[in-house]
Amino acid sequence: MVSIGSFWTGERSVTKKIFPEYQEHIGGLPAAADGRHRFFINIGTLTGSPLHHHDYAELSYFVEGTGTESINGVTHRIRPGTASFLLPHHMHMLESDPGQTMRKYRCMFDLQLLFGDREDAEFSRLVYAIGTSAPSFVEFDEAGAERMRTTLELLREEYAMPDGPGKRHMIRIKLSEAMLLFIRAGNGGAPSCDAAGEPGGTIRMSPLLQYVHLHYSEKITLEELAHRFHYSVPHISRSFKEHTGKRFHEYVRQLRMDSAVTMLLHTNMSVTDIAAAAGFDSFRTFARAFREQHGRTASEFRSAMRDRKESGK
Repeated sequence: MVSIGSFWTGERSVTKKIFPEYQEHIGGLPAAADGRHRFFINIGTLTGSPLHHHDYAELSYFVEGTGTESINGVTHRIRPGTASFLLPHHMHMLESDPGQTMRKYRCMFDLQLLFGDREDAEFSRLVYAIGTSAPSFVEFDEAGAERMRTTLELLREEYAMPDGPGKRHMIRIKLSEAMLLFIRAGNGGAPSCDAAGEPGGTIRMSPLLQYVHLHYSEKITLEELAHRFHYSVPHISRSFKEHTGKRFHEYVRQLRMDSAVTMLLHTNMSVTDIAAAAGFDSFRTFARAFREQHGRTASEFRSAMRDRKESGK
């Protein structure tokens, strides 16, 4: 764990039940007294990172070394020019190839810092599509890699400078540029639309989506969102479908399923405990949803994946 220093901080982090196998590895940016959104960037080396998750977003850009990264149970290769992005509580782990040391830019931040006070509906839709309808990692070509590295280096230099006029806004601008480079390299994620097609008119979806990503493992309903964010249930329901392409319950179920798959692959927790930790209201609900999506039981899925790993296939 790197030494963090001081950060902009927004809402207080949420306490969740974390199981012992990965409790020691959960990361968090400390709160600061000014009440602003958190941000941190550095460049460092590592050989691996055990399974963990955290309550902030993380953008990584690899400049040296090779290895593998697993995000919500999906594994991909890492090489110089690979970038990955994690929304809050996406479960992930890193492992370098034998004899390799990876070097990367690591940028951690509260999503509301990225969106600012006036939400861009297209931008937030593209960001929140990452990990669902858009990939969590991209491979830059030579020109794209150079631009991404330059952008992140300028962002790191700005962060290291003493506080001055417009520093927070400059960081937001460079961070937005880095995220848009990531999104474009991943073929754009969700489709864009003009202002007339913005979901729900004036509804701001990014705070709702951030809340859902932070609380999906808890009991969460449209009625709760309506009360918390002061919109009607039909308005939120309609906006959710237009913004994400999924109904509210489908979106939450997919977040829970992704979390469950990661725990099945990377922990020895029982299937019953995994169902509860992922937020399913009953084991029966989890079992039915898992079989519908994967065509087998969770236990059969775990055994098959372990057999495949042991056989090297």
